[in-house]
Amino acid sequence: MLWETLERVNRLRQQAMSDSEFIQSAKEHQKALEAQAYCYQSVLRKKPQSKSEKTLADIYDQAEFGTNPTGTQH
Repeated sequence: MLWETLERVNRLRQQAMSDSEFIQSAKEHQKALEAQAYCYQSVLRKKPQSKSEKTLADIYDQAEFGTNPTGTQH
């Protein structure tokens, strides 16, 4: 069943590749996709990189946590 499907798809692909109208349509489609991709590239800009990544120690450096009732340290 899979083999027949592959053969059928291959025959249809070969027919399409021999059709000049299909080739022309494919080229137009490719140009349209390239133009669209170019437009999206100009719209999407990279985010500015931050100065440096902060570590958790830097983030919580000034935070005051409650006292440890057990007195144990991790």
